[in-house]
Amino acid sequence: MAREIREVQDYQDRLLKLIPSEIVGAYMVLQGIIPQAQAKWATTIVAAILLIMAPLYLNRIQKVRRGSQLVVTTISFAVWVYSLGGPFQSWGLYQAWLGSVVLVLWTLAVPLIVNPKSIQSEPAKVNA
Repeated sequence: MAREIREVQDYQDRLLKLIPSEIVGAYMVLQGIIPQAQAKWATTIVAAILLIMAPLYLNRIQKVRRGSQLVVTTISFAVWVYSLGGPFQSWGLYQAWLGSVVLVLWTLAVPLIVNPKSIQSEPAKVNA
């Protein structure tokens, strides 16, 4: 399934393409195997690496070319990491209720941020 958002897609299709499920899934698996004694630094490093990898993965593997979609999807990963606790919890920066609120609001708003009309005005980039 191509990840690029098209004008003919409805809200739900756009939403699914703006959540980096492969990257979130990788984070959840890796977080689950990190020993508790190493969680503070290991989850921070894993989250940072995956945050950097998210737009690269989407661009090179999923063929997403629009910058706005890459940025929003990368922010979506950060929102998911916060909602799961992860390194934020290890560093004492996590509030479960806030993670839930931010996740719900972001999930509702994100397809409105990257919509077909704004995408249509962005020029398509061609790889050389």
